[in-house]
This record gives sequence, structure tokens and C-alpha cells, in this order.
Amino acid sequence: MIRIAPPASGSRLNTANSGGCCFDGIDMTPAAFAAAFGTTAREVSDGTGLDSAVLLAQWANETAWGTVVVGNNLGNIRCSPTTFCRYASLGDFATACIATFHNGFYNAVLAAKTPEAQLAALVASPWDSNHYGGSLQSFYDPVEVYEMTPAEDATLNRSDSILAGSRLNSKAVDQALIDIEKEVRAIGTPPPATVDLKPVLDAIAAVKADVDALSARVANLTLKAT
Repeated sequence: MIRIAPPASGSRLNTANSGGCCFDGIDMTPAAFAAAFGTTAREVSDGTGLDSAVLLAQWANETAWGTVVVGNNLGNIRCSPTTFCRYASLGDFATACIATFHNGFYNAVLAAKTPEAQLAALVASPWDSNHYGGSLQSFYDPVEVYEMTPAEDATLNRSDSILAGSRLNSKAVDQALIDIEKEVRAIGTPPPATVDLKPVLDAIAAVKADVDALSARVANLTLKAT
């Protein structure tokens, strides 16, 4: 297994032999597993471009759904061929996990664009000597429903930003996001204020009254003249 990475700057770790569980040997449901480690998966996703559900699937396999977690080491990263690293926090693990994916042995995994391609590349990689039995699909399917894709996360993030009155910097905003922005702004923009026509109607009525009065006087003068 080529999953050995030096401790990243600022991370704290110890080495330990296999064994030891941080979650009292609880066999988590996929929903509980995603809830417990989704934030960590998204942090690693931000640093690698990998789909967070793909990462959760790998960690579910590595930890048997959370029953064996050595020192917050969800990916069973080794500090040596015979020892697993132990991390003081999930944040430290995330930092080390990102560094491990970037150690040069997982370029094919990082280059994969879709979750399916990432799963296949991870299975084919040297992370697991048994290559996860040829598939991580049975671990991916149960957690995928609890995780948004990067595109979905970006859409929601941008929608939240628009509703909050701020704007995120983006190099490429696709047409769907532009449409969302237009629709949200249309909903949030009140209709133009109604023009009060009463003064105008009153003025017209007054002019009409004056005209009627003038017409009456003219008619009266005409009668007298005859």
C-alpha cells in the first residue's frame, strides 16, 4: 500500500499498530456515517477535487462503517509499512489525506472527473493492496444520497449568496445559475408603485365643471341676444 505521507505542517499525529476504535465499535448506518464524517469529506474534497461521497465510500470500507477507526484515521493512512498514523482531530486527518492524494501515486484518481471514474481509479490505485475487491460501489450507493455533488453544492451556495444580497466570485457561471439569479431577483423585486390618479381625475373634473359653467353662460348670453 502506497498511502504513506509525511505529517503535514501543523498536524499532530502519533503512530500506532492496528486496533483501537474511536467510536466504541458502533456499526453506523450510512446516514449516521455521512452525518459524522460529511464535513471532513467535503474538506478533503475541496483539497483534491474528489467527490465527497466517493471519499465517504472509501472510508466506510476502510473503517467497516465506523467500527474500527484508529486515531481519527478514516483512510487508514500509514506512517510506516507496519504502523497507522493517529491524528489529534479529523481536521488533522483531512490535511494528511489531502497530502497523501497529492504524493504522486494518485494522479489518475485526481484526474478523474465523475464519481464513477473516481471510484474506478481509486479501486485501481495502490491505496489498498487488494484494490477493494474490485469495487467500492456497494459503499458509495448508500452514502451518495446524503451528499451533494460539487455542482449541486455550488448551485446552493450561489443561491444562498444571492438571497443574502452578496455575490461569490466565480470564473465560470453557467446559464443555469444565471437563470436562478434572475428568478430570485424577480421574486425579491417588488412591483413598481401604483400611480395615484386621483389628483389628475379631480383636475379633469374641475376643468369639466368650468367648461360646463362657461357653456351655460354662453348659452344664456345667446338667448338674451335673440
